[in-house]
Amino acid sequence: MQRETGIALMRRSLDILENQKPEMADRYMQIPLDYYSDPELAARERLLFETQPLALIAASEIGNAYDFIVRDAVGRSILLTRDGDGQAHAFLNYCRHRGAEPASGCGNRRAFSCPYHGWSYDAKGKLIGLPLRDRYEGLELSRLGLVELPSEERHGFIWVVLMPDAPIDVAAHLGPIDMDLASLGVDRMTYHNSLPQEPLATNWKSVAEGVLEGLHVPFVHKGTFDQNPQASGVDLAFYDSFGPHVRYGMPIFGADDVAGIRATPEAEWNPEESVSCIWFIAPGLLLANELYGLIYADLCPGATVDSAVFRYGWLSPFAQAPEGQPSPEDMALRAAKAVMQD
Repeated sequence: MQRETGIALMRRSLDILENQKPEMADRYMQIPLDYYSDPELAARERLLFETQPLALIAASEIGNAYDFIVRDAVGRSILLTRDGDGQAHAFLNYCRHRGAEPASGCGNRRAFSCPYHGWSYDAKGKLIGLPLRDRYEGLELSRLGLVELPSEERHGFIWVVLMPDAPIDVAAHLGPIDMDLASLGVDRMTYHNSLPQEPLATNWKSVAEGVLEGLHVPFVHKGTFDQNPQASGVDLAFYDSFGPHVRYGMPIFGADDVAGIRATPEAEWNPEESVSCIWFIAPGLLLANELYGLIYADLCPGATVDSAVFRYGWLSPFAQAPEGQPSPEDMALRAAKAVMQD
């Protein structure tokens, strides 16, 4: 986090611990049940996912020239590639002939061949070949490349808008938290996958809301997150909203440490090691400090109002863990266990 922001959050954390009370809302709120079940509301939410930038993958997932990955987003198959010039792209993963999917899975490949009629596309989405080419005299291959989606590589993620020809401006979308994300250093981290695309039998908002509170941690995550340093004060938290985005956080030091920190000049404070934050970035991106890395997850609505798709993994700044810490691979497995088994 930015130094100035971190110091401000440290001050709030000290107040919370001294008072042994979190920052509270002005009043209680009761949410109507149709907030999770109304088809009309679900359609409006789906439009938000289709028209706002989504951080579909970490940039490290296609870190090398000709790397690619296919993932589902709001019911669409999306092919993400890095071409030979190092530029990232996002395409609708449907052949321009009959709509079959030219690519699947992930890997490193210079061309993608449709399994139905063999039309082939390069990493820039250009149609580069088709069988029986001599029978298609006058056909302009340049007009039949894969449909490219607006995309932008920023802060270690590949952001995509799912509507072709729509504008994309990730900095404007993030607004005041743009520099917050920049300070996380994701562009220097490697992604370790936990759950590629997990279907969930619940409305997507119920999952997002669970991430933005810690009261359930001692009961649900006894074997994983409840063992983290911040777990001892899961109810001692602060919240900030920035338009549609939320930052939620808590101190990861104890009440016994308050006096010593107060006596230490602020210039010597280390907020990165003293405050843990979770970000909900609308419409469905979730980032969270955990031990020496970051949880990275995204949510999107499923095919029905009572379903969702959850992608979950862990970002590590190190190839090997600091001494005494689980490996990056173990952290990813731990994250999957926490979500699905605890």
